[in-house]
Amino acid sequence: MTRIPGKKVTGKYIFCVNSPYYGELLKNISNNDAKVKEVNKCDDLSTSMKFSENISSTEICKEFKFLYKSFSEYRAKEISENDTFTDYDYDFLNYWLNYKLREKVNNGSINVKEFYKEIKNKDVGEYFKNKDLSDYLHVIDLDVLKNMQLLYELYDTKQKITDIMFDQDRTKDKEELCKEYTKTCYDNYKKSMDNCLDEYDDFYAALKVFERGYKYLTDEVPDKSGYCKISEYFRLPEYDPVLETKQKRIMTFKIMSAPLMLPFVIPLLYKV
Repeated sequence: MTRIPGKKVTGKYIFCVNSPYYGELLKNISNNDAKVKEVNKCDDLSTSMKFSENISSTEICKEFKFLYKSFSEYRAKEISENDTFTDYDYDFLNYWLNYKLREKVNNGSINVKEFYKEIKNKDVGEYFKNKDLSDYLHVIDLDVLKNMQLLYELYDTKQKITDIMFDQDRTKDKEELCKEYTKTCYDNYKKSMDNCLDEYDDFYAALKVFERGYKYLTDEVPDKSGYCKISEYFRLPEYDPVLETKQKRIMTFKIMSAPLMLPFVIPLLYKV
């Protein structure tokens, strides 16, 4: 996992780089259902949001507090408690809370800050010792949230492919898994590209960063398993509608500007 204690990073999508690490923390929630249920001070939260019948604000509160505490429990030894959370981590917590609330709140009308404030008010000083988290919490635009989900999954799938490539185990399952992962990565990359607005779009820039890292994996890293590079989806598609649109715009400008240049060029030809 990439950790930069004390360093302020920029870009709303940058936390996705650490999705494999966050995925392990989320597994910790699903693998410890009994412990999650034991988390207290989550009952009777006063919130304006209307939750669906199959889940309550209490359940999300318990999961959120358990996830928050997991960062402290699984931090590296060289990282002090004060530096437990990076900017990446705060952005991930905001992403996770947005995702859970949008998924479970009726009509998708959510208030992230209100929800966090209610949780914190019921548990003063015990869990949320770091004051910075509230500064990072906000409602994420739905389209941006969907892009975050795509990029998060791209990095997570890339790590799964990497793990197989470094594995010496030549089982059939590994071969099928790598086919599945490379196909998922291929499809999600193309879908992500279709969501990009233009070359100045934050998501496009974040996607190009992923592309460079993935290209290094496919071009420079040996596939010790022997199963990933044989997949027809091993390399990302040569697909960039943003670049294609830019090139078409340049060509159109050249074609349209050519007649405008003729009045200046013809006199010069006669002089010669």
